[in-house]
Amino acid sequence: MNYIYCVLILTSVLSMITMTIIVKTNTTLDRTSRTWFRITFLGIALAMFAEFSRAFLDVHPLSPTLYKIITLLEFSITPMLPIPLSLACGVRKAAIPTTAILGTHALLEIILVNFNLVFSVSENSIYKRGPFYIIYVISYVLSLLYLIMVFYFISRRFKNRHSIILIFSLIIIFAGIIPSLIDRNIKTAFLGMTFMGIILYNYYSELTKQDLSDEIAAQNERIKNMQTSTIIGIATLIESRDSNTGTHVKNTSNYVSMLARAAQKAGIYPETINDNFIKLVESAAPLHDIGKIAVPDRILNKPGKLTDEEFEQIKIHASEGGKLILQVLEDTSDQEYIKVAYEVATYHHEKWNGKGYPEGLSGEEIPVSARIMAIADVYDALTMERVYKKAFPVETALSIISEDAGKHFDPLLAPLFVNLMKSIWV
Repeated sequence: MNYIYCVLILTSVLSMITMTIIVKTNTTLDRTSRTWFRITFLGIALAMFAEFSRAFLDVHPLSPTLYKIITLLEFSITPMLPIPLSLACGVRKAAIPTTAILGTHALLEIILVNFNLVFSVSENSIYKRGPFYIIYVISYVLSLLYLIMVFYFISRRFKNRHSIILIFSLIIIFAGIIPSLIDRNIKTAFLGMTFMGIILYNYYSELTKQDLSDEIAAQNERIKNMQTSTIIGIATLIESRDSNTGTHVKNTSNYVSMLARAAQKAGIYPETINDNFIKLVESAAPLHDIGKIAVPDRILNKPGKLTDEEFEQIKIHASEGGKLILQVLEDTSDQEYIKVAYEVATYHHEKWNGKGYPEGLSGEEIPVSARIMAIADVYDALTMERVYKKAFPVETALSIISEDAGKHFDPLLAPLFVNLMKSIWV
């Protein structure tokens, strides 16, 4: 026996056995796929071992009966290998009829071999192809055609991603099997089956992992959208208690988005304001007044000036809003979102000069998200009619924002907002 051939085929057998162990630990594939991949690799290992045994018996003839049994084993198993492989990859179309056809072939071969019609083995263990050897070739052709169909459906399932790998796998197995069918002395079929099995397993496993990641990402996005819709709905409901009918939530969210994007474009606070921050603050803006749920309706809807005691009760909505966000969103995995939502709700009434509430923060102690929210909140409050006041003209509201830059509002963001709104209204 050729030494190189022996090393290669035995290494391939060990590789297939090793793959059955690797497949067992794969957490990406489902249980059914893992089972069928293990059956495929064990089948390849058994077919290769049968081929190796035949090669050994060619050199060391022991028993014609043993030779015949091993040959039948190889001829029966090898054409069947695409079946478990297709089931491992989730392709069940035509699996049953193909199994029936190839199973009938195996049974027919077992019957005909007794009459030396498929192949014969002489008393001194010399192998010779019989007149009906063509049925073995036909079964192999059907097997390869089925394999092509399997590869086609796999490529369709994964939307033709990396199809070159599938084509490469087919080329490998065809290059290995077809020459060995033509000439028995060319022993390359085992190499084709080995490489094809490993390549296809890795291809299918990796793309399944990608599909799972895409599915999880899409599901997370759906959950996030549902969460956002729920948050906006709750915030709108709370705002409607003081006759705003939800317009304040929509308006302030739009102003926050416009100001944050303008600040990014102007290069203001670039260490904080980036694309991710803008998305977070846009999503969190509707929650800025969620703490008003703790304020009685009689105070929210009071048409006249609030007493000092009533104003103190109004002020609690900032700290209560922050607490409520931490309680409601504590199980949310997006910690960045919770942080920004908490800042917006808790600190949007803080002032640059330190005279705001609830903590009397000043200057850059106030989070950027809350500084943006403060400008949007006050501007919308000024330009909207409330039960206790008439709406201010846009020019007046912008004048107030401008005058309070560096006192109530961030000295960089306030003039930016004023110029932005003037460019829209003028």
